[in-house]
Amino acid sequence: MRAALAGLIAGAVLLRLAVYAALAAPYGGLAEAMCQFDCGWYERIALAGYGADAEWPPHGSLPHWAFFPLYPLLLRGAVALTGLAPRLAGILLSSLCLAGFMAAGAAYLRQTRTGQAHPARFIVLAAVMPFGLFFTALYTEALFALLTTLALLGLTQARPVAGAVAAALASATRPTGILLAPLFAWHGVRALRREGIRALLPAAIAPLGLAAYMAAQWIAVGDPLAFNHVQAFWDRAWRGPPAYLWEGLAAWDWAQLGGLTMAHPSRSFFAASGLLGLAAALWLALRQRWAEAWLLAGSLLLPAATGLDSLPRYVACNPVFLFAVHDVLARLDRRAATVTLAVLAVLGLVPLLAWLGGNGGAVF
Repeated sequence: MRAALAGLIAGAVLLRLAVYAALAAPYGGLAEAMCQFDCGWYERIALAGYGADAEWPPHGSLPHWAFFPLYPLLLRGAVALTGLAPRLAGILLSSLCLAGFMAAGAAYLRQTRTGQAHPARFIVLAAVMPFGLFFTALYTEALFALLTTLALLGLTQARPVAGAVAAALASATRPTGILLAPLFAWHGVRALRREGIRALLPAAIAPLGLAAYMAAQWIAVGDPLAFNHVQAFWDRAWRGPPAYLWEGLAAWDWAQLGGLTMAHPSRSFFAASGLLGLAAALWLALRQRWAEAWLLAGSLLLPAATGLDSLPRYVACNPVFLFAVHDVLARLDRRAATVTLAVLAVLGLVPLLAWLGGNGGAVF
């Protein structure tokens, strides 16, 4: 079974890359076409660190701090190890993280969905999910999904220290990685009487990634929350999730999706994506999957507090959301599940082609 799943994972990732490469050919090739928007920031940080950036005066290096350091560090290592150009090395790095996420996700589902896990369906789902293109791009989605799943696995497999290390790395990958820390704190409190003070060690480890990054910002620019404060560079202000979600729905600008231009994004589509994710979190809570519900809801509400941008990918590439979709697929018979996955694969071509053509502003 493990060999078969490993073969499925390898085949899914390689076939995915082959399809992407074929579709990217008219747009300058895979490496160039996949590098859109924030990819350039990760590439710059990987090559030059968080230093001054003359391209963005008078802000200097400040916008860099919005991008957490683990992925750029790994990208720099991948470039040094392989000798590949950064964009190609990044695609390889993200693809390896995707393969790791598929394997870890299959293991987590077997651990938590006894008798109801369909690892093969989950692997195919992760490969074809609309907006899953970010699992291949120079973005943190695949790395974050892998680390978050490993952290959850550590808790479910009674390996809290290993899980906490993964959580610490997740908090050095994206700010929402800190949402894992309360899970390890709760685990430590529950185990305190049985294991003594050592039970709190995972709780101390889990937030270290974010703590280290905040310390680095404090030393460099005197602001440990620079990653949050520089959101003003993109005109993002804290107003709270309800205000932005309601504003997006009230705009009722679905027609903008047909334009696929950065100038006219559909706020209603962004808001609806966020509400879909929150509905999935509620469904998980009703099934008493409290940790998963907490992670999914928190990872959507935190960014939605300052705007709706990127909510579609925050939902579609969230590992917990994919677990929830897996649970729905698990309730279907084989034919219905196969048809559903095929429909998702076809739908996924729309944002992929928009991305490759550099016209993804209305759907990302």
